[in-house]
Amino acid sequence: MAIIDWSLSIDRAIPKPFRTLLRGVGQIFFCCNAVTGLIFLVALYIGGVTAGLAATAGVLSSTIAAHLLGFPEKDIDAGLYGFNGTLVGPCLFLFLENSPQLWLYVVLASILSTIVLAALMRILQPYDIPASTAPFVLTSWLFMAAVFAFDSFSRGSLLPIAGIPVEAANISMIPAEIGYMAATKGISEVMFADSVIVGILFLIGIAIHSLWGAAMALSGTIVGIVIPVLLGVDKNLIEMGLYAFNPVLAMMAVGWAFLKPSGRSMGLAFLAGIFTVICQAGLTGFLTPLGLPALTFPFVLVMWVFLLAADKSKYQNYGGRNCEAIMDSKTLNENNKLET
Repeated sequence: MAIIDWSLSIDRAIPKPFRTLLRGVGQIFFCCNAVTGLIFLVALYIGGVTAGLAATAGVLSSTIAAHLLGFPEKDIDAGLYGFNGTLVGPCLFLFLENSPQLWLYVVLASILSTIVLAALMRILQPYDIPASTAPFVLTSWLFMAAVFAFDSFSRGSLLPIAGIPVEAANISMIPAEIGYMAATKGISEVMFADSVIVGILFLIGIAIHSLWGAAMALSGTIVGIVIPVLLGVDKNLIEMGLYAFNPVLAMMAVGWAFLKPSGRSMGLAFLAGIFTVICQAGLTGFLTPLGLPALTFPFVLVMWVFLLAADKSKYQNYGGRNCEAIMDSKTLNENNKLET
């Protein structure tokens, strides 16, 4: 498709160091495309300068660490060692109180996310499933829990208070006029941005790389609104997109990034989105007594289960086709045919 052609031409023209970093940002939504990554990063800065700087510090730290540790150059160039660090930065600044030492904390956590990713890639390689954002989740949990031992840090007000929840969620419907806000915020919350504008820019960035990927992202937000409403989740959480960002990632992973787009994979994607909502509710109840947020772990668990099941059912697992599409023109042409 023409949109993809021009964006990939610009991607290849960008100097390698910047291309690698921007691809790392783009990989958060499975887009190995520097143009898309640039749009994501600009959107983050629009949403908040601190979040943008934290994401920049994260992708720099994690990517440089991968170079220094001698990890495969092809994976680094594809941005695979950048996206977990990109998420770590804004996450820690959202859930912990801002302090000068927090910048060092972000750098260290981003470096650890790279090491955890390398370890998980080896563990998961025999099963042919990606680590995805699991390193970000595990690293963020560790660093959030560690603040209890350090006097220079304190937990922010958004972290759940440790203890067993005593009140059930309010059951109420979301007015139609604010549905679009919940949908766009469901996409923006993937990078911890509570903004309609950021969500729209993220969707545009995904669409530049793949219209099918954007369709799956938009479908994920719809699932993340409708299913929680039917199940009686607190409407404030739904309006903020907090039950949509995990289905967004799950549907993109299953319906586009790792399985060949087809009617069956689309059906699996919708099931993955639905079960991700339930998984998030369950994990939230499990983690609240520990004072930790679920982050993107519901998406990771559901994606692993569905990709393992799809592999047994002889679905075609592309594994990393969005990166290969940039490096191999033949694969690019095949992907274009799939999306037209």
